[in-house]
Amino acid sequence: MTKRQAIRREGEGAEQAFLRLVPSSRGTDDARRGDVIVTVDGIDHYVEVKECHASVGQGGTVNQVRPIKFIACVIWAPNQGCWYILSPDQLVLLAATKKRGQHTEIPFECMNFTLGSLPEHLHSRASDAELGVTVLAAIRRGAKAEKMSGLMSALLRDIRAIKNKYIEAVCQADNDARGSAT
Repeated sequence: MTKRQAIRREGEGAEQAFLRLVPSSRGTDDARRGDVIVTVDGIDHYVEVKECHASVGQGGTVNQVRPIKFIACVIWAPNQGCWYILSPDQLVLLAATKKRGQHTEIPFECMNFTLGSLPEHLHSRASDAELGVTVLAAIRRGAKAEKMSGLMSALLRDIRAIKNKYIEAVCQADNDARGSAT
Protein backbone atom coordinates (compact mmCIF):
# COMPACT_ATOMS: atom_id res chain seq x y z
CA MET A 1 0.00 0.00 0.00
CA THR A 2 1.44 3.37 -0.95
CA LYS A 3 1.79 5.99 1.73
CA ARG A 4 -0.82 8.75 1.49
CA GLN A 5 0.50 12.26 0.92
CA ALA A 6 -0.31 15.01 3.37
CA ILE A 7 -3.77 16.37 2.53
CA ARG A 8 -2.34 19.80 1.73
CA ARG A 9 -0.22 18.25 -1.04
CA GLU A 10 -2.68 15.73 -2.51
CA GLY A 11 -3.92 18.06 -5.23
CA GLU A 12 -0.48 19.15 -6.37
CA GLY A 13 -0.69 17.29 -9.70
CA ALA A 14 -4.07 18.90 -10.39
CA GLU A 15 -2.70 22.34 -9.52
CA GLN A 16 0.22 21.93 -11.92
CA ALA A 17 -2.09 20.77 -14.70
CA PHE A 18 -4.44 23.69 -13.99
CA LEU A 19 -1.58 26.21 -14.12
CA ARG A 20 -0.43 24.74 -17.43
CA LEU A 21 -3.93 24.87 -18.99
CA VAL A 22 -5.30 28.20 -17.71
CA PRO A 23 -3.19 31.02 -19.17
CA SER A 24 -4.37 33.70 -16.72
CA SER A 25 -3.45 31.59 -13.67
CA ARG A 26 -0.49 31.51 -11.33
CA GLY A 27 0.43 29.84 -8.06
CA THR A 28 -1.08 31.13 -4.86
CA ASP A 29 0.49 33.69 -2.57
CA ASP A 30 -1.62 32.47 0.38
CA ALA A 31 -2.61 28.78 0.49
CA ARG A 32 -5.28 29.48 3.13
CA ARG A 33 -7.20 31.57 0.59
CA GLY A 34 -6.92 29.18 -2.37
CA ASP A 35 -4.61 26.91 -4.35
CA VAL A 36 -4.15 29.14 -7.40
CA ILE A 37 -4.94 32.68 -8.50
CA VAL A 38 -6.75 33.45 -11.74
CA THR A 39 -6.86 36.99 -13.10
CA VAL A 40 -10.26 37.81 -14.58
CA ASP A 41 -11.03 41.24 -15.99
CA GLY A 42 -7.97 42.66 -14.22
CA ILE A 43 -8.96 41.27 -10.79
CA ASP A 44 -7.24 38.38 -9.01
CA HIS A 45 -9.48 35.54 -7.79
CA TYR A 46 -8.45 32.57 -5.69
CA VAL A 47 -9.54 29.10 -6.85
CA GLU A 48 -9.55 25.80 -4.97
CA VAL A 49 -8.17 22.92 -7.06
CA LYS A 50 -8.94 19.32 -6.13
CA GLU A 51 -8.20 15.95 -7.69
CA CYS A 52 -10.45 12.89 -7.83
CA HIS A 53 -9.39 9.56 -9.34
CA ALA A 54 -12.80 7.90 -9.45
CA SER A 55 -13.67 6.17 -12.71
CA VAL A 56 -16.81 6.93 -14.68
CA GLY A 57 -19.79 5.53 -12.80
CA GLN A 58 -18.06 5.66 -9.42
CA GLY A 59 -19.01 8.24 -6.79
CA GLY A 60 -15.67 9.94 -6.34
CA THR A 61 -15.64 11.86 -3.06
CA VAL A 62 -14.21 15.37 -2.95
CA ASN A 63 -13.26 16.37 0.60
CA GLN A 64 -12.70 19.55 2.57
CA VAL A 65 -14.43 22.02 0.30
CA ARG A 66 -15.12 25.38 1.97
CA PRO A 67 -18.02 27.27 0.39
CA ILE A 68 -17.68 30.03 3.00
CA LYS A 69 -14.52 31.23 1.20
CA PHE A 70 -16.76 32.02 -1.78
CA ILE A 71 -14.20 30.94 -4.38
CA ALA A 72 -14.55 28.65 -7.39
CA CYS A 73 -13.71 24.97 -6.97
CA VAL A 74 -12.18 22.98 -9.82
CA ILE A 75 -11.79 19.21 -9.68
CA TRP A 76 -9.49 17.31 -12.01
CA ALA A 77 -10.95 13.87 -12.76
CA PRO A 78 -8.27 12.27 -14.95
CA ASN A 79 -9.97 8.85 -15.02
CA GLN A 80 -13.10 10.53 -16.40
CA GLY A 81 -11.15 12.66 -18.87
CA CYS A 82 -12.58 15.95 -17.68
CA TRP A 83 -12.59 18.76 -15.15
CA TYR A 84 -15.55 19.64 -12.92
CA ILE A 85 -16.02 23.34 -12.22
CA LEU A 86 -18.24 24.83 -9.53
CA SER A 87 -18.67 28.58 -9.26
CA PRO A 88 -18.69 30.10 -5.76
CA ASP A 89 -22.48 30.47 -5.76
CA GLN A 90 -22.96 26.89 -6.99
CA LEU A 91 -20.83 25.66 -4.05
CA VAL A 92 -22.96 27.64 -1.61
CA LEU A 93 -26.16 26.26 -3.15
CA LEU A 94 -24.74 22.73 -2.90
CA ALA A 95 -23.86 23.31 0.77
CA ALA A 96 -27.43 24.49 1.40
CA THR A 97 -28.68 21.01 0.42
CA LYS A 98 -26.65 19.32 3.17
CA LYS A 99 -27.87 18.59 6.70
CA ARG A 100 -24.39 19.10 8.16
CA GLY A 101 -20.83 19.75 7.10
CA GLN A 102 -17.68 17.65 7.06
CA HIS A 103 -16.23 17.71 10.60
CA THR A 104 -18.63 20.55 11.49
CA GLU A 105 -22.33 21.23 11.93
CA ILE A 106 -22.23 23.99 9.32
CA PRO A 107 -21.90 22.75 5.72
CA PHE A 108 -20.86 26.21 4.50
CA GLU A 109 -17.73 25.94 6.64
CA CYS A 110 -16.53 22.61 5.26
CA MET A 111 -18.25 19.89 3.25
CA ASN A 112 -17.64 16.94 1.00
CA PHE A 113 -19.56 15.71 -2.02
CA THR A 114 -19.36 13.04 -4.66
CA LEU A 115 -18.89 13.84 -8.32
CA GLY A 116 -21.54 11.30 -9.26
CA SER A 117 -24.21 13.03 -7.18
CA LEU A 118 -23.61 16.61 -8.35
CA PRO A 119 -26.82 18.07 -9.78
CA GLU A 120 -26.34 19.19 -13.39
CA HIS A 121 -27.32 22.79 -12.56
CA LEU A 122 -24.62 23.05 -9.87
CA HIS A 123 -21.52 22.41 -11.94
CA SER A 124 -19.93 22.51 -15.38
CA ARG A 125 -17.61 20.01 -17.03
CA ALA A 126 -14.73 20.85 -19.30
CA SER A 127 -12.02 19.18 -21.33
CA ASP A 128 -8.45 20.38 -20.99
CA ALA A 129 -9.02 22.68 -23.98
CA GLU A 130 -12.23 24.13 -22.47
CA LEU A 131 -10.94 24.56 -18.92
CA GLY A 132 -9.72 28.15 -19.19
CA VAL A 133 -12.93 29.65 -20.58
CA THR A 134 -15.10 27.54 -18.26
CA VAL A 135 -13.17 28.66 -15.16
CA LEU A 136 -13.38 32.31 -16.24
CA ALA A 137 -17.15 31.95 -16.68
CA ALA A 138 -17.50 30.37 -13.21
CA ILE A 139 -15.50 33.16 -11.60
CA ARG A 140 -17.56 35.81 -13.39
CA ARG A 141 -20.76 34.07 -12.33
CA GLY A 142 -19.61 34.13 -8.69
CA ALA A 143 -18.65 37.80 -8.94
CA LYS A 144 -22.22 38.61 -9.96
CA ALA A 145 -23.66 36.76 -6.93
CA GLU A 146 -22.97 39.66 -4.57
CA LYS A 147 -25.81 38.85 -2.17
CA MET A 148 -24.58 35.28 -1.71
CA SER A 149 -21.01 36.51 -1.23
CA GLY A 150 -22.28 38.92 1.42
CA LEU A 151 -24.10 36.11 3.18
CA MET A 152 -20.91 34.05 3.39
CA SER A 153 -18.97 37.07 4.73
CA ALA A 154 -21.68 37.63 7.36
CA LEU A 155 -21.66 33.94 8.31
CA LEU A 156 -17.89 34.00 8.75
CA ARG A 157 -18.16 37.08 11.02
CA ASP A 158 -20.89 35.34 13.04
CA ILE A 159 -18.85 32.13 13.39
CA ARG A 160 -15.82 34.10 14.57
CA ALA A 161 -17.94 36.01 17.10
CA ILE A 162 -19.42 32.76 18.45
CA LYS A 163 -15.96 31.20 18.61
CA ASN A 164 -14.62 34.16 20.60
CA LYS A 165 -17.65 34.15 22.91
CA TYR A 166 -17.15 30.50 23.77
CA ILE A 167 -13.38 30.75 24.15
CA GLU A 168 -13.96 33.49 26.72
CA ALA A 169 -16.72 31.50 28.43
CA VAL A 170 -14.60 28.35 28.66
CA CYS A 171 -11.64 30.30 30.03
CA GLN A 172 -13.93 31.97 32.56
CA ALA A 173 -15.44 28.63 33.59
CA ASP A 174 -11.92 27.25 34.06
CA ASN A 175 -10.91 30.27 36.14
CA ASP A 176 -14.07 29.90 38.23
CA ALA A 177 -13.39 26.18 38.77
CA ARG A 178 -9.80 26.89 39.81
CA GLY A 179 -10.95 29.62 42.18
CA SER A 180 -13.52 27.43 43.87
CA ALA A 181 -11.05 24.54 44.19
CA THR A 182 -8.83 26.54 46.57
